[in-house]
Amino acid sequence: MKKYDVRFTKSALNDIYLIIDHISQIYKAPITAEKYLIELYDAIFSLENFAESIHISTKNDILKYGLNTRTIAFKKLIIVYTVYTEIVLVQAVISVALVKS
Repeated sequence: MKKYDVRFTKSALNDIYLIIDHISQIYKAPITAEKYLIELYDAIFSLENFAESIHISTKNDILKYGLNTRTIAFKKLIIVYTVYTEIVLVQAVISVALVKS
């Protein structure tokens, strides 16, 4: 079974930081933010095992990240990534509300 190396763009890391900071600071729920972060990273790193089994997106809001971009859902978020040989590059973590059908 092929195993992928998961990496993040600076933009994706910033997206994650802003989401976790929002939960922690705005909602005053640092423990919830920590649990959410762990679950989010679990979802992202699960791509190590099946990244290419997800179809390439045809949505314009996703295609702006590249032609071979794929997505997986996590709660109310979309994890946007691209597969390069043996690397999964997470490009963004965005709200489902920002992606048009």
